[in-house]
Amino acid sequence: MRPHRPAGAGPEPLNVLAVRLREAREFVAQHRHGPVGSEAAAGSRRMMLQALEDYIGALEARRLPVPYALRTELRLHQQLFDR
Repeated sequence: MRPHRPAGAGPEPLNVLAVRLREAREFVAQHRHGPVGSEAAAGSRRMMLQALEDYIGALEARRLPVPYALRTELRLHQQLFDR
């Protein structure tokens, strides 16, 4: 879960978002071979999608380039989440 950030606290640092993205990837990897419809698998997909959206959004807000591989990964998880 994400800690509560007060309104007006400013954007989260990229290093915090990068750590969250790495943790989400690890969580997805742990649940990759479990039951497809399990709550843990669904939770890991939601966590991954949110982490990707947050990180890419932060890069865009700072007018930094978004690596093509990250955009592709985001599209993949968006398509998987829609199922």
